[in-house]
Amino acid sequence: MNVFGVENRDTLTHKATGYSAKLLKKPDQCRAVYACSHLFWVDEQDGTKDGERVLLCLKRALRIANAAQQMANATRGSSGPVILFIEILNKYIYFFEKGNPQITSSVLQGLIELIKTEMQSDSTSDPSADAFLASTLRYIQFQKQKGGVMGEKYEPIKV
Repeated sequence: MNVFGVENRDTLTHKATGYSAKLLKKPDQCRAVYACSHLFWVDEQDGTKDGERVLLCLKRALRIANAAQQMANATRGSSGPVILFIEILNKYIYFFEKGNPQITSSVLQGLIELIKTEMQSDSTSDPSADAFLASTLRYIQFQKQKGGVMGEKYEPIKV
């Protein structure tokens, strides 16, 4: 995307984000939208770092994941793709570590609590989702124990 001018790059990123939300299946929409968040946060020297747009993509992905969850509840009578929430949490963590000022430890804490609530309300346990969440929480705990600047960033988060 760096070979295009600023105007063309903006058009392409907005079109990609818009089309990603129009995919047929909700889980595919969710994954495509949160993947688009990387279009707005490029770590190269002359890269774009638009924390607000990143947060908008991640919030939109959360809304789509919530809609997928509601559809699954209506059709199957049980909780659906909670794993999407965990995938989004991992994206939040990625941008938190990259220094996006819009993503704070309190935002991460709220998302962790939301995921735990969703998993507790689920009548059938998904072992892969349980393992994925446990791995993510272990990573957060590891970062806290490691100390340093990153440890201080993670300190307020309760896992």
